[in-house]
Amino acid sequence: MDKKNTLLGLLFLGGGFLALFWQDAQVREQTAPTAPVPQEAASAQSENAPALATETPTPEASEMLELMARDLEPGETPAVESTVQASVAKELAPESIIAIANDFIEVEFTNRGGAIRRVNFLQTKRGGRDDYVFNDKGYLPALSLGLPKSDGSIREFDMAYTVESRSANAITFVLQAGPELRIHRTYTLTARSGNGQDPYIIEHRTRFENLGAKAKAFSTLYLNLGTMRPISDGAMQQSYINVGYYNGDKAKFKAVSKLTGSNGFLGIGASEPKDQITINTGAPLQWTSVKNQFFAGILSARESNASNLVISPVYSPSGATGANAPRTGITGSAGYAFGIVPAGDSKSFDFDYFVGPKEFKRLQALGNEKDLVMQFGFLSFISKLLLAFMHAIHAFVPNWGVSIVIMTICIKLIFWPLTAKASRSQKRMASIQGPMAELKEKYKDNPQKMQQETLKLFREHQVNPVAGCLPLFIQMPIFLGLFYMLRTASELRYEPFLWISDLSQPDTIMEIAGFPLNVLPLLMAVTMYFQMSMMPVNPAADATQQKIFKFLPFVFLIFLYGFSSGLVLYWTVQNILTIVQQKITNSRPDEPLKPLPVAASPKSGSGGSPRTKSRRKK
Repeated sequence: MDKKNTLLGLLFLGGGFLALFWQDAQVREQTAPTAPVPQEAASAQSENAPALATETPTPEASEMLELMARDLEPGETPAVESTVQASVAKELAPESIIAIANDFIEVEFTNRGGAIRRVNFLQTKRGGRDDYVFNDKGYLPALSLGLPKSDGSIREFDMAYTVESRSANAITFVLQAGPELRIHRTYTLTARSGNGQDPYIIEHRTRFENLGAKAKAFSTLYLNLGTMRPISDGAMQQSYINVGYYNGDKAKFKAVSKLTGSNGFLGIGASEPKDQITINTGAPLQWTSVKNQFFAGILSARESNASNLVISPVYSPSGATGANAPRTGITGSAGYAFGIVPAGDSKSFDFDYFVGPKEFKRLQALGNEKDLVMQFGFLSFISKLLLAFMHAIHAFVPNWGVSIVIMTICIKLIFWPLTAKASRSQKRMASIQGPMAELKEKYKDNPQKMQQETLKLFREHQVNPVAGCLPLFIQMPIFLGLFYMLRTASELRYEPFLWISDLSQPDTIMEIAGFPLNVLPLLMAVTMYFQMSMMPVNPAADATQQKIFKFLPFVFLIFLYGFSSGLVLYWTVQNILTIVQQKITNSRPDEPLKPLPVAASPKSGSGGSPRTKSRRKK
């Protein structure tokens, strides 16, 4: 009986860890062939340099323009899709970089395509700019216009735009794309003083002017989402990189491992490298996203939805090695149907492009389920509840480490009566070691009889044989909810606590022969060992089972060693509180057993139970 319960507890623990690592264990060596790499700027000019004159379209560019928008004859049905041949080497005009900013982000634009070259994040808890720069060495400028090439990848319209107008927080580019078509691209940031709009949203408008005498039919045009790379080195970081979309019902995400290839988890989910993945669900995509552990880029049109999505890996340039080599990233381009622009008229498409930290409350305020970018997993309800609770504590205690400690204490107090009852039951079970040993010896050749007598002994002493698994059943869902919540909570980024400089990262204090020394996981393992050593020994457990439970702290140490300090801090404080609770339980005398209900016997003169009568006869 108890072996079955022990096995049940171990299976539940294993299932919890399987769920814990299901999304994160798809990490593998990057062995795929070299993919397209970003074009380097021929030369960068200062922000105040004069805008370049609009270049005359090359034959290749003219071909793209014809495919993008062509004259529509009366009664003609426009083609939906167009492709260009694989790009050939060509000489680009010098690149000009222009930047606008508010208090939170600085956006650098390139005249090539009139799109976003990089986004710098200006506010961190440690002060100054963030180390991470969005779309740095990206495959394409973010929000660049493009068409699919013959090989399926996206080719941008990288002709040189002219700056039409510019202010402190807005800029407009213009391109005379042939004699009959003009393209305007406008970007606006929330003013420094703020107006209620989220400061990480870049408002964008692309406007097409038809200067010709005929209506023009536009192919599906693609806007690049930008390139997202890992925050730091480490195998786990690759599991956070993905491109996602929301179709009005569900949000789905394609991890970079689906492109670079994966060995899977214990061989499950293994896949070969791919150059790209094309998403065409048949349903409109209300928003598309690209993200890493702490930042996200989310693109949504105000009056139209994306029709499809092309996802590609972005590798380091050939020969790039060392600390300066870009980490393998991912990019995507969302296709939008632009339709028809009448002769002598214009047509605009407006977009909201969020580029900022993955803060749940901020994303939730954006609406349309954009908070699903957090990917809280199948325990999202618990994750959201715990995050809201932690935010409420942080409103009074302005330190996220202290907030985690207080939250852990509150969780422990809520479940204290339940876990205390389980501890008392375990203590009573330890008190029947002698009778249990006698039963094992007496009925060693009759397992069925031994099981019956064991259950009878449990009833007489009011012992719950599954009580030992109860704390695990309680803690594991909360632990998984915290894991999904804390692993990507950008609120913890650069947040210090005691010796920990960043609660979102492991608390490495030094490296020994290249191996990181993380103090908090070691404390977690030590406290877990003492916690388990204080628990009463289950008399029904054999030596093998006891060894397995003693080995658990080492298992947790291996699994949690490279995790964020915030998560390990919760588990360590939880262990300390459990030690305190167990010490209190062990110091108190056993509660007197309640009288068992006496079954009614048929007309007995002496009364009492049949079991009592049998004892008297003896």
